[in-house]
Amino acid sequence: MVSAWFRIGVVSAALLFLAAGEAWAKTVFLGGSQTAGWKYVGGFSEVVNKAAVSNTTTKILKSLNSVIALKPEKVFILEGINEIWSPNASILSRYREILRRIHQGSPKTVVFVQSVLPVVNRPDLSNDKIRELNDGLRALCAELPGCVYIDLFGHFAVAGALNESLTTDGVHLRPDGYKLWHALIEKYVSLPNEELLRPEILAGLAGQPGAAPTAN
Repeated sequence: MVSAWFRIGVVSAALLFLAAGEAWAKTVFLGGSQTAGWKYVGGFSEVVNKAAVSNTTTKILKSLNSVIALKPEKVFILEGINEIWSPNASILSRYREILRRIHQGSPKTVVFVQSVLPVVNRPDLSNDKIRELNDGLRALCAELPGCVYIDLFGHFAVAGALNESLTTDGVHLRPDGYKLWHALIEKYVSLPNEELLRPEILAGLAGQPGAAPTAN
């Protein structure tokens, strides 16, 4: 019979292993249900995915200390659709605070701000407002240190709305949507920051159709 102490030791070792894996995390994903979907479709196994259903920038700010404590090399964030009903200026203000706090607490971390994705057949959500928010995110990222803006919107949109073949309900993505997303950010995830941030590398990524990364 396996002793209770042995079982406790095995469980403790497993918990320590998981904790150590997160402590050494190089990349963290933040966002709502779209980003949380990576947990089910795979694609980035070495990423610590802290996304949550119905997440908002307000909720991210409240839990940001746990991200900063990891001192990750990269943080990818995609948020805004769950609060698009609020003024874009308010969303951008919270984004600014997220970026400021990450830079202050972990200066070597590079934050990759991904544009909010378009929607389709959702009269309750406005693509015009999403585009306006994305313009603000692009400008904010160009202004602040350690920030790279990645345009996803242009790749997912058809006639200004989300490609219907990539979505289940006008917002959330099918597997093919995640395949496209993976292709768009794979180099940002895999390349070391010191290589990725070289002007010629960013320029090459900026030359991709629909992509417009900017760094500061």
